[in-house]
Amino acid sequence: MAVALVLPLAGCDTMGENTKTGALGGALVGSVAGGVIGHQSGHGVEGALIGGTVGALGGGLIGNSIDQKRTKEQIMSGKEKLGISDVIVLAKSGMTDDAIIAKIAETGSVYNLSVEEVTALQKEGVSNRVINYMMATVKK
Repeated sequence: MAVALVLPLAGCDTMGENTKTGALGGALVGSVAGGVIGHQSGHGVEGALIGGTVGALGGGLIGNSIDQKRTKEQIMSGKEKLGISDVIVLAKSGMTDDAIIAKIAETGSVYNLSVEEVTALQKEGVSNRVINYMMATVKK
């Protein structure tokens, strides 16, 4: 059943590989979990359909965010606001704190970082100086 929900997406050329895999995996897990939970109240089929749909959407969104990861060259040549993953790419490429901060300022990027995001940035090697600059960009 979950496969039938996601199968039309599998051949879509505009969708990244991680998006497809995430949607399929999410649909499978979601439909099984939804079916088990729904079965407890006598609505196993409905639970499987709802779980599969929600799982496919969630898995697809996660996969899409992985597919959207840009290279250092793409980030530096573009004018788009920098996402958290962009800052991580720049830090991992060996770019200096001053250069990363300048790019954040140039693009007008604004962040409202959660504790989890700060922890993730630190684990990925982004300096505290850059993280502090990112936290100071919050609009009030």
